[in-house]
This record gives sequence, C-alpha cells and structure tokens, in this order.
Amino acid sequence: MEIGNFISPKQLQEIKADIAEAALARANPIVALPFKDGVALVAENPSRSLYKTSEIYDRIAFAGTGVYNDYERLRRHGIQQADLRGFGYSRNDVRAKTIAGEFATILGDIFSSRSVPLEVEILLVELDKDPQTPPIFYNIPFSGGLIEDQGFSVIGDIHLVGRASNRRKKGLLRKFLMEKELSTSQSLADAVKLAVETLESVRENSPIEPSHIEATILDRTRHSHRKFRRLAAKEVREILGGRATIGSTVLPETVAKQNHCDLSGPT
Repeated sequence: MEIGNFISPKQLQEIKADIAEAALARANPIVALPFKDGVALVAENPSRSLYKTSEIYDRIAFAGTGVYNDYERLRRHGIQQADLRGFGYSRNDVRAKTIAGEFATILGDIFSSRSVPLEVEILLVELDKDPQTPPIFYNIPFSGGLIEDQGFSVIGDIHLVGRASNRRKKGLLRKFLMEKELSTSQSLADAVKLAVETLESVRENSPIEPSHIEATILDRTRHSHRKFRRLAAKEVREILGGRATIGSTVLPETVAKQNHCDLSGPT
C-alpha cells in the first residue's frame, strides 16, 4: 500500500508562516512612539494616497503593513465595528481592545482554515483621556493572537539580509529602540526624528527621503472628539530639516524595503 505525500499540521503552519513573513520582509515597517501630547506613527511610504496609517475612531489609530488590499479591508471592518458600537452605546464604549480582538479572530481563522494566510500585520493604538495614562499598543500578527506592547510598538519588523538571499532577521527595529532612552515627555519633533532614525537603522547607507515619510498622530490637545491628525509634507520636512542622516547601525548588509506602490504586493 502506497502512502501519498503527507504534511503534518505543524509543517503546514510553518509553511504558512514562512509565506507571510516573506511578504512582510518586503514591506515597509511602522514605528509608533509616544510624545508628550499623544502618539506618533511613522512609516516609509512613497505613495501619496495608499496610506499605511489612519483613523479608526476618536482616540484609536490604525496601522497596517503587508499587502495593502488585505489590511485596507481590515481597516474598513474596524471602522464599521467602531461606528456601530459608538452609535448603539456611546463613544466611550469604543475601545481598541475590542476591535483588536475582532482582527485577531479574523486573522487567526484565515490562518487556520485557508491555504494562504493574509500577508499583513496590524497595529491599533488607543490614547487615554488622562495624560498620566500611557497609550495602549495592540499588535495583531498574521497568525492571529493579540500582543499588548509597552512603551512603543513596531510592526513589519522582519528584514531581508543581502540582496541575493532569502535569509531574514527579526526584531532589529525593536532592539534598536530598546537601546534608546525613550521618554513620554519628548516633543513631537523628537518622536518623529527618532522614528525615522529607527527606520533608517536597518538600511544600507540609504536615508529615507522626507517626501516618503508618512507621519500621523493621536493628539490629546485637539479640541475635538477626533484626536487623529495626519502631518502635512511641509511639517515633516520642517521636522526633519535639521536632523543628521545616519548610516546603518544595526545590520549594514540589510536590504532596504521596496520603494513602489503596487497594490498587489507588500507595501
């Protein structure tokens, strides 16, 4: 009796994870850092319309990396869930944890049941009304699950090593930030500069063009229910105007992420 090809469930999970990680290694990561009035989310993004960060609800920001269409569908779903809850109950009942749980369930179900997972990683950030309460970062990986980060967060922290290699390194940006003295009292300008410095730390002597920086914030000082704001290109240029460009500080041979806006591929 001949036995056909058999893949164990564990091997299948590993294959799916490898597919998703290979896509994320080609996408641009996102760094979220606190500043004295809120949270800044910063990414390299050459597109002027395919945003990687956006608003979910009053005090909740969304960030996604990987395949644009996949995380954009999740973003729209999150907005619908937030609006329904805010309309049916109250604005105060809309919490990032609930929406993040929805995302984790969706991604976990797809990862378990489909042959190919969604090639995305999602971040939700919630800003508390109390300035003394630190922001909450919920990281949702492609396989589902829910991770609460403390102090800062990074998604898409997977990097190709060498131009002709499929080897990947993980956690380089997170390690870079953990070696810094982060402060919740830093200014917005300092937070954006540090985020860009972090993103550049894994590039091979190729600084990011200021026009390719996407920066958004949750600003507690805004006189509105909605605390989300997108920094204009002029603001970003002014913030980065006086900074010193750095070279590679963590892994010199790491390849810079792709610099195009193909909807079908990782961004």
